[in-house]
Amino acid sequence: MAERQRSMLDAVVVGAGPAGSSVAIALAQRGWDVLLVERERLPRHKVCGEFLSPEAQASLRNLQVTDDLAALDPVPLTVATLTTPLGASIEMPLPGAAWGLSRYALDATLAAAAVRHGAEMWSSTTVTACERTGDHFSLRLRQQGQIRQVQARAVLMACGRYSSAGLPPRAASKRNAATKGWRRCVGLKCHYEQITMPARVELFLVPGGYAGINPIERNRANVCLLMTYKAFEQAGKSVPATIAAVAARHPRLARRLATARPVEGTICAVAPVDTGRAAQPFWDGVACLGDTASMIAPLCGDGMAMALRSAELCVPSADAFLRGSLSLAGWADNYSQAWRAEFAGRVRLGRLLQSLLTTPLAGEALVSLGQQWPTLVEYLVRATRGGTPAALPFNVG
Repeated sequence: MAERQRSMLDAVVVGAGPAGSSVAIALAQRGWDVLLVERERLPRHKVCGEFLSPEAQASLRNLQVTDDLAALDPVPLTVATLTTPLGASIEMPLPGAAWGLSRYALDATLAAAAVRHGAEMWSSTTVTACERTGDHFSLRLRQQGQIRQVQARAVLMACGRYSSAGLPPRAASKRNAATKGWRRCVGLKCHYEQITMPARVELFLVPGGYAGINPIERNRANVCLLMTYKAFEQAGKSVPATIAAVAARHPRLARRLATARPVEGTICAVAPVDTGRAAQPFWDGVACLGDTASMIAPLCGDGMAMALRSAELCVPSADAFLRGSLSLAGWADNYSQAWRAEFAGRVRLGRLLQSLLTTPLAGEALVSLGQQWPTLVEYLVRATRGGTPAALPFNVG
């Protein structure tokens, strides 16, 4: 798409993941002049469970992009299982049909939808500075070795787990290399073909981490892992070796992978992943969306639904600000209040559950309790995914 020449943009969105592309779509649908900036070139593979929950689909439906995604042939998933190192297993019906869909397909499709609705996208472009000057923002970008300057009335950051030191949220750049355990992890991913499994999500706990597998489009399956650095090193410090180490402890996963073949070009890793970090400012001079604000524990949460929902919460106030009916401070206040109400409790609960489930004795006990009390499982699934939990017949607090 040819780049338009104008002196002032309405909004710049940094990051073309689910949060960034969805907020770009929503603002473009409202008629605003939006620039979506992505440092990589799409499509590309990313470490992710590649699981679109019913809640995520609801947000996408509101953007009128579900037909685009349905055309990608996602796999309906209705059940999740969790298996402990000792072999205890629990089955958890999902609150509706989820979709198994790769980030390779999802991210590119959402970015294309943003362009179709009127946004402009610059890929292979890095934002190196963002400053507020008077009533607008000035951004410096590096694009294929060239430095460019743009100005915008509003900026929204959706650039993942952290940004460079010059960009919000500034607190996210203060990484502590000495942290251990769940504060310093490695995320791993690989697609497999020639694999047969039910239309479900299967999670496997091991000391120092866990793995998940579920079908995705094109008759493939996604295997995604989160491991502490220590566990990753003990497994052999590679994606294939770590997957093999988990499969050696879990016969069901070993059977799934027995005849499977890794798909070339799909192996990827990301580090460090800090699933226990405190929430970054959801407003740090600009709106922060998705993982840029906070990351829910992947084992017990729904990160993509959170990303999409954070964009959904932010758009009404962003639109009001651009229309001149709300101040920047009012936008910040509205979004911050909505973020806390929607996500603060879920993030705390998700981290608590991950900590318990990955502690051997506590994890075995919690799964055993879930086998005896299915209502508890239903409650926790809904409480970590934004649903309204049914009342429990006993006190879980």
